Amino acid sequence: MPSLPVLRSDRDPLPNGGPDLVRSYLRDIGRVPLLSHEQEITLGRQVQELMALEELREELRLRAGGEAPSEEQLAEAAGLTPQQLRKRLRSGQRAKERMVAANLRLVVSVAKKYT
Repeated sequence: MPSLPVLRSDRDPLPNGGPDLVRSYLRDIGRVPLLSHEQEITLGRQVQELMALEELREELRLRAGGEAPSEEQLAEAAGLTPQQLRKRLRSGQRAKERMVAANLRLVVSVAKKYT
């Protein structure tokens, strides 16, 4: 699964980036595959689950007077084992990163039409 493009590249000859940094970013973002409709739905559901778990974590933190819940407390409140919780948090975060990268590619492709 692709990760978000890194803005700094070993190929950049300029020490502070400049135009080569932008070119490198555009090249890297262009390598991110577009999502199919089914992928958007699947990733969207994973992101929604991540957001629900993050909201539950915040709710538990507020109930505890500001103290963050333990992994076990969050898992129990979500009706999951700690292992299931970790897996869902990881897959939700990866889904979020993949959607962001694919959407950045879309933004760049639209912006190129107007430059």
